[in-house]
Amino acid sequence: SHNTQHIARKQRTMTVLLSSPLMGTTAHASSTLNNNSKLYGANNALDNQNESSCWNSDGRAEGDTEHFFRVNFHRNVQISSIGLQFQGGFVAEECRLYIAKTKEASDCSLGWVEIKDAFIEPENANTLQMFSLNDCVGVNDLKCVACKLAFNSTTDFYGRVILYKVEIYGEEI
Repeated sequence: SHNTQHIARKQRTMTVLLSSPLMGTTAHASSTLNNNSKLYGANNALDNQNESSCWNSDGRAEGDTEHFFRVNFHRNVQISSIGLQFQGGFVAEECRLYIAKTKEASDCSLGWVEIKDAFIEPENANTLQMFSLNDCVGVNDLKCVACKLAFNSTTDFYGRVILYKVEIYGEEI
């Protein structure tokens, strides 16, 4: 009976692309190459209609830099999976996922909660890589108005990240 309950619950909910700009979602990042947001801004990575648009971070000579990519849904959602498509050679090696439950929380650095068991370790590849969040403790805790990916290290010597696609799936609440 546990299995039939699980199936019935699945049929009631509908997983959709929450990060589409058509839904009012916007993005913000820690830096943009040459401050050129038209060519390299964070919102470009949400544009799943344009294959060549991307977010390109700035780099630093030391190479040891932390970047973040923030997705503002501007509404209550529950996230269930994340798709990331990097430019090979400019891939984030370690990603940490944070969520903000309210707009007020998202405006304050202390308002972000780390989802510690979200396993997001991209491979150094050009393909779209999907990361399920269904195994996270307390999946219901993935309700949020915004989420943020923090990138600790990258495969690029100068610490740059190039993201062609950020796709976040889940449910409207």
